[in-house]
Amino acid sequence: MSATRSARWTASGAVTAAVLLLLFPALRPWPDETVASLALADGFASGRWVAAHLCGIAGLTLLAPTFLGLRQVLAARSTTTAHRPPGVRAASAATWTAWAGAALCALYFGAETFGIRTVAQAALRAGDPAMLADVDVLRNQPVALATFGAGLALLAASGVLVAVAGWHGRGLLRWAGLVVAAGLVLYLPQFFGPPAVRVGHGVLLALGLLGLARAVVRGRPPR
Repeated sequence: MSATRSARWTASGAVTAAVLLLLFPALRPWPDETVASLALADGFASGRWVAAHLCGIAGLTLLAPTFLGLRQVLAARSTTTAHRPPGVRAASAATWTAWAGAALCALYFGAETFGIRTVAQAALRAGDPAMLADVDVLRNQPVALATFGAGLALLAASGVLVAVAGWHGRGLLRWAGLVVAAGLVLYLPQFFGPPAVRVGHGVLLALGLLGLARAVVRGRPPR
């Protein structure tokens, strides 16, 4: 694949991931989760709940192909032929960690998406919000939490590796890599924030990915 085509495919993946990862918190319903209520059950049972989480899963899944494309772009622009430049090595590692991280997170998100919706639908049918107690049981299952935590740690590592890869480029690619890294490193902490923080995090990560898309299309060869 030519360098131009690699850049275009990489940019397409980054833009699509940016949109999906922004839609995840923006589309998700935000009912008050501090009190079990039928309004909470209605939010969990809504189509928006499912659509938002599917956007999140798809967006995370697109990170690895995007980082693979970044690797190919950096390799094509390299003037060094004796060995793989550090940016290429870092992008390769980012690809593998992003694949693994997204896969582990998808397991948790899938269970949360459809499991919580099923519990909420049952609560609505019964008119009993007390049934939502099972939501915390599902979310806090130890193996599930460990799987999710491992996935987020791998995504954070992939973000740091993208920052390293981008730093071997010039201009916008460097800064886009840093913003993507910040977004992925903060993916776990942002879950403990209010809706505004979570939507803001989606904006941050989307901006980083959009910057990455622009950088690989318009950027110059690395130093």
